[in-house]
Amino acid sequence: MSLFALASRLEKENRAFALLHIIECRGSSPRHSATMLVSEEGVTAGTVGGGMIERLAVEQAMSALAEERSRLFHGKLARQGADAVGSDCGGAMTIYIAVYPRRPALFLLGAGHVNRAVAQAAIPLGFQVTIADPWQENLRHPALPKACERVSGTDYSDILARLKLTDSSLVIVATNHQDWEVLEKIIYLPLGYLGLLASRRKAQHYREKLKKQPLDEARLQSLHAPVGLDIAAETPEEIATSILAALIQHRRRIVTSDEQIIDKVDKLLAATAE
Repeated sequence: MSLFALASRLEKENRAFALLHIIECRGSSPRHSATMLVSEEGVTAGTVGGGMIERLAVEQAMSALAEERSRLFHGKLARQGADAVGSDCGGAMTIYIAVYPRRPALFLLGAGHVNRAVAQAAIPLGFQVTIADPWQENLRHPALPKACERVSGTDYSDILARLKLTDSSLVIVATNHQDWEVLEKIIYLPLGYLGLLASRRKAQHYREKLKKQPLDEARLQSLHAPVGLDIAAETPEEIATSILAALIQHRRRIVTSDEQIIDKVDKLLAATAE
C-alpha cells in the first residue's frame, strides 16, 4: 500500500500517524528528499534512508505520537559526537516529524438541546462524537448529526459501562435531572476533560457533595463546572459555542502549536547554515 493510501485509511479509521519529512541534509546522506509514514502501531510506509538513522527516526516518531506533539529529529551519520547515530557515512539529516493525532473523542451524556447543539458544531471541528441517553427518543432526534455514534441503556450506570472512556476522553454531562447519578461515578475515572452543564449554584452544590466523597483535591479540581467559557451565552447554540471554545482552549494548552514548530525549524536551519 502506498504511503498516501495508508495515510487516507488511517485518517478514515481515526488512527494516529506521523509523517517524517527530510527538511535538511549535509554531506553523504542516504536520502536528500523523502517522506515516510509511521502509524501508532508501528506500521511504516516509505523510507528516509534506512539504517540506524531511520531506526532512530521511527523511535522518535513513536515517542512523538505518544505525546501527540510534532518534533524535529537531527541525526549525524557518525559514531561519535552530538546527535551521532552510530554509522560511518559522515553526513547529517534533519527530519521534521509531523504528528497527525486521532480526532479528539467527545462523549456527550444527555441528548437534550445543548448537547445536540454541541454535536452539530463539534463534527465540523474534527471531534469524534458519541452521544448517550437512556431515553432512546432523544437519540432519534432529527437535529443529531448522522456522524454521531449513539449509545443507550437502561440508565446512566448501564451507559457508562458501555462507553469506551480513556484518559484522553472529553466528557460533557448535561442530562435531564440525572447529573448527580452520572457525576458520582464518572468523577473517579481518569479523563482528559470532564465538564458539567450547570448554573453556578448547582455546580457549587455538587462540589460540596463531592467533597464528602473519598476524592483527592486534584480529582475534585478536574471538574469544569459550569462548563464553557463565560461569554454570557443563553441559547443552546451559544452555550455549545462556549463549551467547544473551552475544549479547544484546553487541548491547545497541551499541544505544541504549529507556530512553535516552525519557529524551531527556522532557528535550527539558521544554526546549521552558519
